[in-house]
Amino acid sequence: MVKRLLAGPWEQIKQRFPDRQIYHRTEGQVRYFAITTEMQLSAIGGVCLLAVWLSLTTVGMLLDGRADQRVKQQFAQIEAEYQNEVDEARAAEAAAIAYMESRTDAFDRTAGEFQMRHDTLRRLLDFADDLSVGEERESPSLDEGRILMAASPADPDPRQALLDPVGEEAFDGLAEERVAALLADQEAALAEAENAAERRLENLRAVLRLTGMRVDEAMQEGPLEGEDGGTGGPLISLDQAPLFSDALNLDDPFNARVARIANRIVESEQVENLLNATPLGLPIDGPFRETSRYGARIDPFTRRLAMHAGKDFAAFRNAPIVAPAPGEVVYAGWRAGYGRTVEVDHGYGFRTRYGHLHAIDVRRGDEVELGQRLGGMGSTGRSTGTHLHYEIWFRGEHIDPEDYIRAGRYVH
Repeated sequence: MVKRLLAGPWEQIKQRFPDRQIYHRTEGQVRYFAITTEMQLSAIGGVCLLAVWLSLTTVGMLLDGRADQRVKQQFAQIEAEYQNEVDEARAAEAAAIAYMESRTDAFDRTAGEFQMRHDTLRRLLDFADDLSVGEERESPSLDEGRILMAASPADPDPRQALLDPVGEEAFDGLAEERVAALLADQEAALAEAENAAERRLENLRAVLRLTGMRVDEAMQEGPLEGEDGGTGGPLISLDQAPLFSDALNLDDPFNARVARIANRIVESEQVENLLNATPLGLPIDGPFRETSRYGARIDPFTRRLAMHAGKDFAAFRNAPIVAPAPGEVVYAGWRAGYGRTVEVDHGYGFRTRYGHLHAIDVRRGDEVELGQRLGGMGSTGRSTGTHLHYEIWFRGEHIDPEDYIRAGRYVH
């Protein structure tokens, strides 16, 4: 059965590789060699085996070469790590030698640094005192050599001194340890001053963010002419401050940090001046109710949709109308549509307008303070009843007073 199955393929193989004879004639004699199909198949098989052997040998040689290369790389890495350790050891040895050589004058350098920092801190606190004049300000102050932080209204317990006067009884141990402790106290005092300046600035910015104010544009406008910037004291630019004279080396990290804190103090002073001039207070002193908001509404006379550029408050006749921020009266009289009207310029691009008044208690050019009476509520001009029409203008454009009144709840 098997022979019958293999007979067909074997016949095909014999047709492809038939028996061959090679004849050879020498000295008249003819000889031949027979090359059978089996011999041809054996030769082809031998060639294939040889080719496979050569391929495997070549692959093995390539793999061995890569293994040798990896071993060489490992040795090179170990050698590099060893060299790095040697270099680090030599560097550590050099640093130790340098430290031992410089240790003899370390105390003098530390004492000089302490004196420099102490003088710089004193100048910073004097600079802060020149800017901050209110008792309720959260700002650094100096009291008989002690670095203190004034308690804020939300913190009824005054903070304790962070830097005590230098004395022999204050510290025990070596002089170097005493100076190191003083330097640490100075760092703590400086950190507290920096945190206080950042907290103050962040609180002011938080209120301004509630209003949606364009702070940069307001800063460009600046305060009213002749004003010193509100209750925060005179505005002192950094280039005019004695703290930033040529005597202070700003390349030193400590001095640079002090300069950064002073810059924060100046920035917070400028932002607070802006905040004090912003109309955040209520324009009415006493009970009231809101009768119309800012924005589009149905006009009470035409019964058509119209823009209402202010906010209406209703109360009793001649209810006190007060200034929501310090400023200067720029208009006091009759204005078409508004009736008896008062306008106040608060600086920084802000103006407020009070319409339909029954009486006016100020004149043009008067300086008014926060909460000062401007007139009494009435129903003059284009009005349906006793109320106040209150507008806030910024750089010639009216804005929604509600945002500023809401922010003012966190200030007034």
